[in-house]
Amino acid sequence: MDSSIDLIKALADPVRLRIIRAVSQAELSVAELVEVLSLPQSTVSRHLKPLRDTQLLETRREGTSIYYRRGSALGQSLTARFVDEQANLVDGGPSDEQSVRRILQARNQRSRDFFDRVAGQYSGLTEPGGGWPALATALAASFRGQEVADLGSGEGALTMILARYAARVSAVDTSPEMLRHLKQEAEAAGYGKRVQTIQGDLTSLPLANQSVDAVFISQVLHHVAEPQVAIREAARILRPKGLLIVLDLDRHEQEWVREEWADQWLGFSTDQIADWMKAVGLRCLNGERLAGATADLAVILVTGEKY
Repeated sequence: MDSSIDLIKALADPVRLRIIRAVSQAELSVAELVEVLSLPQSTVSRHLKPLRDTQLLETRREGTSIYYRRGSALGQSLTARFVDEQANLVDGGPSDEQSVRRILQARNQRSRDFFDRVAGQYSGLTEPGGGWPALATALAASFRGQEVADLGSGEGALTMILARYAARVSAVDTSPEMLRHLKQEAEAAGYGKRVQTIQGDLTSLPLANQSVDAVFISQVLHHVAEPQVAIREAARILRPKGLLIVLDLDRHEQEWVREEWADQWLGFSTDQIADWMKAVGLRCLNGERLAGATADLAVILVTGEKY
């Protein structure tokens, strides 16, 4: 009874319902919630506390930043339905939703701008795939004659390796400059017919359902605002028995990567990627930690198969 009363008290304010409605779209930081709600940070922080205390919200720390998402109390269907119904009655829904979309677009735009600036120089900043030994591990299986996708292809180091064996490589990236550079490289190497460059967002892939045999996501998830959505999209385009191979940074605390490399996430755990795979119908085959390009930044390799 006490917990039910606390829950009702926590919801007895339209601002808190707006917060729940906003984080139902995406994980948001305090600063981003301030932007959505157009309220002072002190006011937003005051409303966040009762929502955390009643587990209506949960948090995720990324270095010095804290992100808020729907909590375990909203995992119960009756509670979630009631809360969502009340939240939808609060004024400002379309405006708040548009603000969240702008925030996500701005996150992705920062990454896109960064890659446009470093096109043709990226491999000099950080070795693709966390170093060639790690990349070779990810390519242990043979993809000769198959149709594969390289999501977040960048300058195309991985695409070019795959193009030596695959029947077709769909290279998807948000940066037109990266793709222009890749297209030139592919044509110069004689892979022009096998490499298809596509500008697109990893959370809304311009590829058909079940159109490829394998998907590579190499060193790009930490640049994506909603990486779990990118995993879902990768699963969508995979054919049955197709493989999803994710190579990314292990969890770390190197805050400087946000400014210097436009990173949005400070790496992931293998369990986190595996859980996202399982949630979209993939069977996790393995998850392991590998040596990275520097002592501070290790990488993880997680592979999933579509049922």
